[in-house]
Amino acid sequence: MSRWKPSLLYFVVVLSLAGAASVFSAESPKRPGTKRALVICGIPGDDEHRALFAGAVEKIVSALTTRCGFEAADVFVRFGDPVTAGDGHALQKARGLSDRAGIEADAAELRNRAQPDDSVFVIVIGHGHFDDRHAHLNLPGPDLDEQEFGKLFEGLKAREQVFMIGTPASGFFMKPLTAPGRIVITATEADHEVNETLFPLALADVLTTPPEGIDRDKDGSISVFELYLAVVANVMKRYADDMFLPTEHARLDDNGDGRGSELQQAYLPAELGGSAKPRPPRAFGPKDDGSLASRTPFATAPGPKPEAAKTK
Repeated sequence: MSRWKPSLLYFVVVLSLAGAASVFSAESPKRPGTKRALVICGIPGDDEHRALFAGAVEKIVSALTTRCGFEAADVFVRFGDPVTAGDGHALQKARGLSDRAGIEADAAELRNRAQPDDSVFVIVIGHGHFDDRHAHLNLPGPDLDEQEFGKLFEGLKAREQVFMIGTPASGFFMKPLTAPGRIVITATEADHEVNETLFPLALADVLTTPPEGIDRDKDGSISVFELYLAVVANVMKRYADDMFLPTEHARLDDNGDGRGSELQQAYLPAELGGSAKPRPPRAFGPKDDGSLASRTPFATAPGPKPEAAKTK
């Protein structure tokens, strides 16, 4: 498969993978409420990209519903092309095209169904463009810009709210999505980072095979912050392996100021864009970006491999 080509904003929404049965514990973190997710893939593009995104949706939905504590009925899926006979189970069960009407209907249903103790995860990747005024998600029919997308989720009531926007120019979505108690992760800064992003591939990679040491605090759970760091490290490694300068710099906002921070700099090695002089990451204050994400569990950390267990 060739490296992703510059340009085009991809749009999917949500997390994870088939084959995760061997890497995630069968039990997800115990907490009250229902876990809900919205998975949307906008116009996938040419045949190569359609295969990439169709496969990603299948893996994401499989992991959510088999290893991450989501019931199938609580995972909404939209795709930007008509479903074909060769598509997998997740696309066959999709709610329809990811057009404006469909996305608006799903967002409204999430707002209506979500309860204060629930968790809501929205992960976005997709084609689109930035016109020097707005970033747009490319959909079948009229597109959605960052302001319109943010308004769809105003008033959402859920204890845990996580938005992962993996598109080019996704940094512009951070401010419209920011809300108290909400974690917003974008693949890029709010700048002219409009090349196609590697964030979606890295997310799928990390969810399929969580890297060694992903559970940094060794508490047995992968937090949203630990997931973020693992995905960004994977992104930077892809650029380094291909000897390309990175054209995306992920940010995380969870203190409600809408600005976001490149928290990874204190955690990554220098060759992956971290600090030149290694230093222990500072503790988060209650008003710092990363504080909420570090306290929000995503999945149970992978245990020892069966082969390793047998040798003990």
